Amino acid sequence: MTNNQTEPHHNNTSIHRTSVIGLRVLSLTALGLGSFLLAIGVKLFRDTFTKSLVSPVDISWYSTVSTSSATTIKTPVVRKEKNIVYGFLPYWNAKDIQLHPEITHIGYFSLPIDRNGKFTTTSDEATSGWKAYHSDPVERMRIRAQENGQKFEILITMMDADEISAFLMNKKAQEQFFSQIKTFIKTQPIDGINIDIEYAGTVDPTIRSAYTTFIANFSSQVKRVQPSLHISIDVFADSALKNRIWDIAAIEPHIDHIVIMTYDFFRSSSSQSGPVAPLFGSEKNRWDVDIVKTLKPFFDIVPPNKLLLGIPFYGYEWQTVSAEPGAFTYPKSGGIATYKRVQKLIQDLQIREQWDKDAMSPFLTYTERGNIQTIYYENSKSLSYKLDLVNESGMGGIAIWALGYEGKTRELWDVIGRKM
Repeated sequence: MTNNQTEPHHNNTSIHRTSVIGLRVLSLTALGLGSFLLAIGVKLFRDTFTKSLVSPVDISWYSTVSTSSATTIKTPVVRKEKNIVYGFLPYWNAKDIQLHPEITHIGYFSLPIDRNGKFTTTSDEATSGWKAYHSDPVERMRIRAQENGQKFEILITMMDADEISAFLMNKKAQEQFFSQIKTFIKTQPIDGINIDIEYAGTVDPTIRSAYTTFIANFSSQVKRVQPSLHISIDVFADSALKNRIWDIAAIEPHIDHIVIMTYDFFRSSSSQSGPVAPLFGSEKNRWDVDIVKTLKPFFDIVPPNKLLLGIPFYGYEWQTVSAEPGAFTYPKSGGIATYKRVQKLIQDLQIREQWDKDAMSPFLTYTERGNIQTIYYENSKSLSYKLDLVNESGMGGIAIWALGYEGKTRELWDVIGRKM
């Protein structure tokens, strides 16, 4: 999902979830009339969005995004169920999070498995995740969450392509996993499981089919043990556009929700500074892919209420050649900037928050030891527009990476409370 053609992933070796997504997208000319209509909608959106914090996103705009819905949806979606607000909880933040009332689901990150289908507990990172899950702070948090009516779930993760391939092509390994996870369900008071198997790059049909079969079997077996168990998966933002491991149409009947990781369109390694989660395309051609473009094919093949929009509580910071929006970055200068860090910088250095109209995103610039630093991130305004998209399109809710990155402030949660 970034300029440098890589895919988003949860990074167990860093303090944040890095999403690695390739960005070879359809050319603008190939989009034809749809792109023309979308461009008109974008222009109208940009011409009015600065007038109020309330987003002008409406159902007429949504109809330019989802061709399958344009002929049937004439009025904004009326919800019958509460929106899901799914918060990913990385083990390194387990002691710091606040259980805000807006949260409906907490997904503990993570319990990795190996190619043999067994929980990995020997590597440093895996050991940290496994030990933290069984620690007193996590247990107290789980009890408190469930007493509040909030669902507590676990993430089962695999990140290495070779390990994933070996696992998916080994029926014995999958049987080992099914046996292990059913025992886990019977002994651990969890409400759901999120399968976060992230295979970077394109895959051959055999692996793709094997993943679909695995998900179908997994869902069938765990639902027999606990029918109410909530099952979700995480997918790259371009997974409905490209030949990824996820056959979205085939997988959808077997799961409750799909989390679309719509973030890391720019990240620490990007050659230019830019928004972590741009809603629309750039009028100045600063990026080639955006949330709207990646969502459209999902809407065409999946009921919108089964989709959760990925929301970042973080951004990225770089040393840049100038203080202009989209300035080029210095190699290897990038790093994560949590919302908590951004707010501390604003307060400590008295930095003025700026707004990049092209990106519909806030950014900061400041000088440190003579070097220009630029940070792009999300705030209540940019978040508000994304939540309007969720509501107008009838999506099932949002999934936040990551709980604890917002710090002690209620700014982002207040917006979520109002919109969701």
